[in-house]
Amino acid sequence: MANTTVAGAQAIHGKNPQFLVETVIRNRIYESNYWKEHCFALTAESLIDKTIEVTYIGGVYGNQRPTSFMCLVLKLLQIQPEKEILVEYLRAEEFKQVASFLAYSNY
Repeated sequence: MANTTVAGAQAIHGKNPQFLVETVIRNRIYESNYWKEHCFALTAESLIDKTIEVTYIGGVYGNQRPTSFMCLVLKLLQIQPEKEILVEYLRAEEFKQVASFLAYSNY
């Protein structure tokens, strides 16, 4: 259940939204400690709170290790929070990190 897309999620380009992330990177995210420790039971509200804590934006580093940003992007694609929640955080200027996450969503 931890790695499946929520039921009723909107398809992007006719496919599972998680497929926007390359298979190799997606598998490494699933195996990463950050995913297992911080992303396992996130809800829409707690996902945004974690997003606010992000200090840098990136894809992978070192030996193809995923960053916390990529882990949270995959979780965003997986649970697809309601548009109203995202728009509310987007309106608040102190949460500029949320805008970078919205670039990956279908909003």
